[in-house]
Amino acid sequence: MITGTDLLQISLARVNMDRTDLEAAGVIDPGEAGDKAWTNFGRDMDTFILKLPEWRRAALAEAIQQRVGLSH
Repeated sequence: MITGTDLLQISLARVNMDRTDLEAAGVIDPGEAGDKAWTNFGRDMDTFILKLPEWRRAALAEAIQQRVGLSH
């Protein structure tokens, strides 16, 4: 179960991620190939997440879990 504190930590991790974090996690491609994805992430993070393929969404979830130390 995700608690209110967990939700806050997830949200803080998500908004504090930069392009290098997303590239390292495999959420977006590095370099020019990831330019559009990075722009979309910055413009509307929620829609960006909804449109990710499952494997990239899983990579983002893993990166957030590692960042906040969640074991859910």
